[in-house]
Amino acid sequence: MKFLKAPHVREIANRFGTPVYVYSERELTLAAKALLAFPAAFGLTVRYAMKACPERAILQLLTRLGLHIDASSGYEVHRALAAGIEPDKIQLTCQQLPDDIFDLAMKGVRFNACSLHQLKTYGQQLEPKKNQLPPRCTNISIRVNPGLGSGGTGKTNTGGPSSSFG
Repeated sequence: MKFLKAPHVREIANRFGTPVYVYSERELTLAAKALLAFPAAFGLTVRYAMKACPERAILQLLTRLGLHIDASSGYEVHRALAAGIEPDKIQLTCQQLPDDIFDLAMKGVRFNACSLHQLKTYGQQLEPKKNQLPPRCTNISIRVNPGLGSGGTGKTNTGGPSSSFG
C-alpha cells in the first residue's frame, strides 16, 4: 500500500476539509483482482464486508469488479440497495433479523442464517406464502460455529462455544 506524500495530503485537506478519507481505486482494484484469482476447486464467491467501509463509490467499484457484498444488518442491505447493488449480489449475515427479512429475500437478497432460531423465524415467515416463493427465498446458507476459536486473547476470540461467530 502506498501512502500520500505531505504536499498531496495538504492539497486534499485544503480542497475537501478534514477529516477526509482517501481511497486508491487502483489499490482496491488490485486487491479485488487478487481475491478473484484465488484458486477454488469448488467455486468461490468473494464478498466484501461492507461494515469495513459502506461508501457508495467503493461498493459500486467492488461489485463492478465482480465482488459480492456481505451485509451485517438490514440497514446495510438497504444502503447497498440504495447504491444500486443488485439484490442477488448481497448476502445478509446478521445477529438480529431485520423486521423486513422476508421482503428483502423476495427482492433477491441472500440470507445466511446464524442460528437455529433465525432458521425457525425465517421459515415461519415463509410458511404462509410457500406456494408463491421463488427459489431464491429458500436457497439460504448457514453459518457454522465449529466449536474452535482463534485470537490473541479471549476478548478477540472469534469462534468456539462462547462465541456467536463461526
